[in-house]
Amino acid sequence: MGVIKRQTIKGSIYSYLGVLVGFFTLLYIIPKVLSTEQIGLTAILVSVSALYSQFSTLGFTNVIGRMFPYFRDKDKDHNGFVFLTVVVGIIGFAISLISFLLLKPWIIARNIENSPLLVEYIWYLVPLIFFRMFFLLLDTYNKMLFDATTGTFLSDLFQRIGNLLLLIAIYFNWINFPQYVFGYVFTLCFPAVYLAGLLLYRKQFNIQPKLDFIQPPLRKEMIHLSFFGFLSGLSAVALKQIDNLFLNKYYNLSVVGVYNISFFFGTIILIPAVAIGKISSTIIADAWKDNDLETIQDIYYKSSINQLFAALLLFILMVTNLHNIFKILPPEYGGGEWVIVIIALSNLIVASTGASVQIIGTSHKFKIQTYSMVGLVGLSIILYIILVPLWGMVGAALVSLFSVAASSLLRVFYLQQNMKLFPYRLTHLKCLAIGLLAFAVGKIIPVMYNYYLDLFIRSAAISAVFISLTYLLHISDDLNQVVDKFFKIKPTHR
Repeated sequence: MGVIKRQTIKGSIYSYLGVLVGFFTLLYIIPKVLSTEQIGLTAILVSVSALYSQFSTLGFTNVIGRMFPYFRDKDKDHNGFVFLTVVVGIIGFAISLISFLLLKPWIIARNIENSPLLVEYIWYLVPLIFFRMFFLLLDTYNKMLFDATTGTFLSDLFQRIGNLLLLIAIYFNWINFPQYVFGYVFTLCFPAVYLAGLLLYRKQFNIQPKLDFIQPPLRKEMIHLSFFGFLSGLSAVALKQIDNLFLNKYYNLSVVGVYNISFFFGTIILIPAVAIGKISSTIIADAWKDNDLETIQDIYYKSSINQLFAALLLFILMVTNLHNIFKILPPEYGGGEWVIVIIALSNLIVASTGASVQIIGTSHKFKIQTYSMVGLVGLSIILYIILVPLWGMVGAALVSLFSVAASSLLRVFYLQQNMKLFPYRLTHLKCLAIGLLAFAVGKIIPVMYNYYLDLFIRSAAISAVFISLTYLLHISDDLNQVVDKFFKIKPTHR
């Protein structure tokens, strides 16, 4: 866990700095600068380009994650692996571009009345799809080179700082909204260019083909993995993004804008899990290669308890401070309280399952994850059609909770039944008990007139109770090691 711990800490720092920037931007800048419709536009551009860019990878990110250890040889330029990655990306983008051009008239017809802004800026989807697709491929490749933090920096911190600077510029009338959209698209496209340059600088981006290395059995396995990676990857992105599309379909960009502001708060708690997952997948892939189940079980448990510890604390802080959050946000965002709670709860469930996605995804049983994801997408679409017209944003959030909880619990059950791997121990119940106590502390503190003072005191009290009890009861060995090292405390044994 040494590499995972170091890169998780570094990645989490980038991620949480990004969260702080995003949090400040959401509370104090965006509501004063952009209308809910304009916020909805940026959300739809992100959602549609995410779906198309995932499609454009043709599932090759799955091949990178599972097969790169067999190609790995720096002296031989990894046996032409980068060439394959680039060729697949170009082919995938060509297919996506043709599809987009064919569907564009239909998209315009469906949105010209309720969402005219989307029609006006629809061509920005082309560069977004291209560069976001190559970022997915290059970031996955870079992770397999044991660098999970650069991608995190670019996606979690750079893009948010860039967006903040653009919003400040539009606030002071240095730029107008069309110029803002251009800059926003640039911040989403630039990470792919930077990663390509970084890999070139590190001499890890040689595009010389070495097709003779790919013998028929290996080629067959790569095509097989790519097919299932295509289905699972597209399904995973669809489960995350189609809520925006359905809200836009049944309502308009303004509703999408309010929903996305609320959704962001609910996703904050998942950031430690994202950081752990990015590097643990590399270690797990190598462990499967050696059939090292002991290492996989160790990562599974530690990722689960560490993610639960961090996510539960953030969940409690979020729920107990809802009244403060909505005093800061403008009144038009007032319908998002339950969206925050529901999305935060769904992400708490995901966090508690640890590295289950990475374990199944890099194992020989990866197909089961694909089948379950495809089935959940179909069921979720049906639920969106039923619940979004009835309950709007809350309906969309409930469908998200259902899909996330179902997929997470199915993974845990499958790993336990088929691989005898299980993430939960008595320690998890202790962590939940500490969480209940910290939640009670947060709720008994009376609401204060000054909401900034209320936010500080309530959060400080909850954090003090939760972190101190977690440390004293040795809930997370990694947390205790970090605290002991920071305060130069001699470790004690239970």
